[in-house]
Amino acid sequence: MLRLAGVVLLMAGAAGLGLGAAGQLRRRVESLRTLTGALEQAERELSFRLTPMPELMERLARQAGEPARFLFAHCRDHLWELGEKSFGELWREALEGESDLLLGDREREVLSELGDVLGRYDAAGQREALQAAGAELERCLRRAEEDRDRLGRVYTALGLGSGAMLALMLL
Repeated sequence: MLRLAGVVLLMAGAAGLGLGAAGQLRRRVESLRTLTGALEQAERELSFRLTPMPELMERLARQAGEPARFLFAHCRDHLWELGEKSFGELWREALEGESDLLLGDREREVLSELGDVLGRYDAAGQREALQAAGAELERCLRRAEEDRDRLGRVYTALGLGSGAMLALMLL
C-alpha cells in the first residue's frame, strides 16, 4: 500500500512539473499581451490627451491587466523619488522588482530603453518610443505564442510520460 502511494505521488509530481512548465508558457504569453495593450493605451493617452506622466501611470495602474498593472503601480508609487532618481531608474527598478512579468532578456531590454524616453522627451518622441517598443513586444509575443503552442504540448507530454514511466518502473 505504501509503495502504491509512493508511485502515485511520483506520477503526480512528474505530471505537475510538466503541466507547471506549460502553464508558465501560457502566463508569459498573457503577460506580454497585457504589456502590449498597456503600451498601446499609453500611446493613445499621449496622442489624444497629452496626459502628464503621473496621471498616465495612475491610469495604467488602474486599467492595465495583471501583471502589467504592477509595473505601472510601482512607478506611480515611487514618483516622489523623481529628482533623486530619473524616471528611467524608477522604471528599471519596477521592471526588476516584478518577477510575475516573466520577461525574457529582449523584452527587458526593450522596456528598459522605453523607460529612458518616457517623461524625458516631448510627446511625439514618447509616442515614437511607445510605438517602437510595442512593435518589438508584439514580435516577442508572437514568438512566445509559438513557444507556448509547440513547447507547451512537449512539456505536458514529458511530464505525463515520465510520470507513467516512473510508475511502471516502480511497480
